[in-house]
Amino acid sequence: MNNKPTVYLISNVFLEIASNDKISQDIRHTIKKLWDKLSLISILKFFDGRFPTEAELKKDLDYLKPDILGCHLSHPISSESLKNSDIFAIATSTAGYNHIQRPEADDIIITHTPGVLHHTVADYTIALIMANLRNIIDLHNYVWKGEWKPDDKWDLDQNLSFIINNKILGIVGVGEIGSEVIKRLYPWGLKIIYFDTNRRQSIEEQYPNLEYKVTIEDVFKEADIVSLHIPLNKHTENIINRDKLKLMKKGALLINTARGGVINFKDLLELLESRDIHIDLSFDVFPEEPIDTTSLERLKKIKKERPDIRMVLMPHNASADADTRGKMDIIFLEDIIKLVESSNIEDLKDIHIIPEQKKQLLNKKWKILKYWENK
Repeated sequence: MNNKPTVYLISNVFLEIASNDKISQDIRHTIKKLWDKLSLISILKFFDGRFPTEAELKKDLDYLKPDILGCHLSHPISSESLKNSDIFAIATSTAGYNHIQRPEADDIIITHTPGVLHHTVADYTIALIMANLRNIIDLHNYVWKGEWKPDDKWDLDQNLSFIINNKILGIVGVGEIGSEVIKRLYPWGLKIIYFDTNRRQSIEEQYPNLEYKVTIEDVFKEADIVSLHIPLNKHTENIINRDKLKLMKKGALLINTARGGVINFKDLLELLESRDIHIDLSFDVFPEEPIDTTSLERLKKIKKERPDIRMVLMPHNASADADTRGKMDIIFLEDIIKLVESSNIEDLKDIHIIPEQKKQLLNKKWKILKYWENK
């Protein structure tokens, strides 16, 4: 290759992960080999830090004029920053890609890292369910703050909790993660209902007692636990709104390990504050991350005034299994290498291009065509 493309990575975390000793040695070794290869076939540039501002990103893009951009969820990419750039591909080390604002022409190829998160996120989802049902957080704090006194001993009937067996679990969205949650909890014998835009006959055949609901509202009415596993896009933003939240049973549990923007947080807070709903929450994601101070203070006030409402709030950590992050880095790097080495549209067929673009792969004039012409 006479003219090596410039690959710009918006964080040094992608390189650091290769030396993280929590990741298995085989995975670290694979990551190092991929880095070595990418360094040979491209001009590799990094942002000096983890989270550039939009202005810093624009400045680097104008100066370095990269061909390929690498990012993750904490790096929002605006369409404005992509204007007049030479970028022909963006790789994100995430399954979701709503943090990338695609330009109007949508001619920049976007790759992501699907197929590796479902085990760890399903595992985490179940942990959030159990932590809430058994009131783990409040009881831990009870001990931690020295409030467990001799007069209480073990007779804590004011803190009775629930087992999962006789609960109805409602799954909203039966993709990789939703179906993995079903797979793990189905043998426990609880009733599981689900809603998806497409009925999943093959999954129903695997799990005969799984019950499909025609509307999302039916799930919110019937379930004791509602677990969200839907992507964030123009169709799902704020889809969990006032009307659906008011359908939930008193004491029902709402789980969100998907994206914060699928819940209308304004509606949720107002309904809890007005006591129009009484539901428990286990959230790993929020509309703004980190969660904004005002929303957090409102949640704290709700908890103080209504201590029986259980809240488990986590810092977007569901995919943070060491080897899972390592595998994401491998897919991320492999796709960038394949993009660099590609010469025609056929070479892209094995790359993890986002679904909407994959469907249009043969029918669009992608910016990468110019790169191929100049090779």
